[in-house]
Amino acid sequence: MTAPAATTDLLVPEGTRLVHIGPFKTGTTSLQAAFHVGRARMHAQGVHYTGPNAQPIRPVMAATGRAHVMDGKPPPIKAWRKLLREIDEAREPRVVVSSEFFADAAPDAVRRIVRDLDPARVHIVVTLRPLARIVPSQWQQFVQGGTGSDLDSWLRTTFAAQADGSESMFWARHRHDRLIARWADVVGPGNLTVVVVDDQDHAMVLRVFERLLGLARGTLETPRERSNRSLSRPEVDAIRAFNNLAREEGMGRPLMAKVMRYGASTYMKLRDPSPSEAKVELPSWAAQQVADVARQIVAGIRGLGVRVVGDLDSLVPGAAGSSRSGGSPWITPEVAAAMTVGVLLASGAAIGQGNPRRSTGMTAATSDELAGGPIADALSDPRALSLESTNKIRSVFVRRVRTAVRASWGSVRKPLLRR
Repeated sequence: MTAPAATTDLLVPEGTRLVHIGPFKTGTTSLQAAFHVGRARMHAQGVHYTGPNAQPIRPVMAATGRAHVMDGKPPPIKAWRKLLREIDEAREPRVVVSSEFFADAAPDAVRRIVRDLDPARVHIVVTLRPLARIVPSQWQQFVQGGTGSDLDSWLRTTFAAQADGSESMFWARHRHDRLIARWADVVGPGNLTVVVVDDQDHAMVLRVFERLLGLARGTLETPRERSNRSLSRPEVDAIRAFNNLAREEGMGRPLMAKVMRYGASTYMKLRDPSPSEAKVELPSWAAQQVADVARQIVAGIRGLGVRVVGDLDSLVPGAAGSSRSGGSPWITPEVAAAMTVGVLLASGAAIGQGNPRRSTGMTAATSDELAGGPIADALSDPRALSLESTNKIRSVFVRRVRTAVRASWGSVRKPLLRR
């Protein structure tokens, strides 16, 4: 068992640029929310949190070369250069950059990122949770992004890729031993810290980052109001059915992303699911395979010589799984209605795309609303909305509808006036 944080000297030196790379589904949203709302308290203690939003998604995607779902291209590199200027100009002794999109960086991108940030000043932090919890959660996220595969099919394909050594997106992120090795090879094992998140103590990761950065205990707090809950199994199945039907209708991925990933799925999270709705759980047949891979990951991390805070052994689950989920797996009228209303409300961002029989035109006002303001990062990751109040999120959806109605009326009114 690795020594607990209480017996480890964690403070990074002044001048350090602490880069938290995720990966996905390891509590990153909560941590980034704490950084975002705690900026003033951190600044007063000599720590600068980089970027204007919860996390600098577009700059990091530009640095890693990851394609944006909306247009199939990475954001322009100037977004990354702007972030670098902010880091260089920061006067605080320590700087923090946090984005799970760093985890998508290939080896050449890792080298470029570390070089841009100054290798002598970079310290990498990786947060980890049990793979058994990550796997079903990541499938759910992929469904929100347009995947139409059911959980069993997706799991079989995913583990087949693991067996033949294919570097799928999932394993590039979640073979955590290889992810850590990619960054440790560049910065050195002594400049990388692994934090094993304690799911029984949600404040543990906040306390660890406080100690890394020299912050007073209690500086970092997760905001109470959050809309980033996990979807229930019926909600995910409804989205998956939508994805398959939309694809049959010839709708492209950018349109599907606008109305579902950045629209309806976020709206659905505003509802309170019934206790009878089934959760997304790992089926029993896959539990043994997950446990086997988790053991390989833990052994690989131990062999890297990096600093570990928390219990690595907790990442290896038992082989027990659930052959069926508790609660009802059926898509209820309430779930269907929530998704339908969500699509309707999001349609202000999608008018003029897809099947012309079902769309009417998109205005620049709608694009501007999506491109700026408090929900700007929702274009890249809907979890950015988790930092906004429920009323604010609802108001955004309402504005989208109003914009859509004005656009539709304008397209009809002009020809009438010419007559």
